[in-house]
Amino acid sequence: MFRRLKFGTVVRLGAGTAAATTACAGGQALWLQADYKSRRPLPEAKGPLQGLVRWTQQAKLPAVRSAAAAAVCAPAAAPPAGHRKNVLFIGDSLVTGVGCSQDPSCGPMLPRAVAEFLSRYMRVDVQWAAIGETGIDVRGLHVLLPAVTREVDRARSLGQHVDAVVVICGLNDLKKAYRSSANTAGAFHHDLGQLVSALQHTTGVQCTVVLPALPVHRAPVFEGIWPLTSFLGRLAGLWDEQKNLVSQHVRRVCFVRNAECDEWWAGKQYWATDGIHPNDAGYRIWGEHIAQSIAQHLQREGV
Repeated sequence: MFRRLKFGTVVRLGAGTAAATTACAGGQALWLQADYKSRRPLPEAKGPLQGLVRWTQQAKLPAVRSAAAAAVCAPAAAPPAGHRKNVLFIGDSLVTGVGCSQDPSCGPMLPRAVAEFLSRYMRVDVQWAAIGETGIDVRGLHVLLPAVTREVDRARSLGQHVDAVVVICGLNDLKKAYRSSANTAGAFHHDLGQLVSALQHTTGVQCTVVLPALPVHRAPVFEGIWPLTSFLGRLAGLWDEQKNLVSQHVRRVCFVRNAECDEWWAGKQYWATDGIHPNDAGYRIWGEHIAQSIAQHLQREGV
């Protein structure tokens, strides 16, 4: 017969098991990082890093292009055609378009997908610009602020303003999670808050800062690796929750959750060959999901 264990013994055994599981997941993560670095990284997207999406051109296209956008109802009381929105994207390899096709006429897919959806949904022209650096973390994004300032000045010279800045971050912070006191969820929250403050100071009160969650739990590179998959899902959720907390305490910050019904991310056909970055189809699905939240937020704000 099994001996009855004391409560303290059970707690110590549970803590030891949790520690062992965490250590195992950490080792798996380090192995995956080393394996990724040993392979030839995928290139950034070629082509333009800014563009103008015309409503008159988008009006000729089908209403939706992805399963994620199919649930969007037709917009009501849309602004007259001819109005323009300016949207900036600042972030890491997901902004520079790693995993996209190398068609030199295209550029990174995520910004274009967001701009095209907004143009169709809101019946406006959308000017977009991608400001990114592959491998950068949230603290490093401050080095890209001068480029944001140039885009703000360009819009103001035309009598316009930047309507939204989409901040894509967290992936490279997760790679260093809890390796030091500077890489905790609390530190990420602090650094993200400072970045949002700097962006709002640069872009003005009419601009919305958009913080999308990252669907890293769907990346095929982690598929079937236990306990890393479960551990990473919880860790990524903790990092995304920091974005949500910032949005709850700072005005004009929009947090975009991952889709509740996100089975469309389960297919490997939406991911690049490295298993961590989306391909063109994946970026479009994700971009239209982000754009739906942006459009609804701007309409609630009466922008």
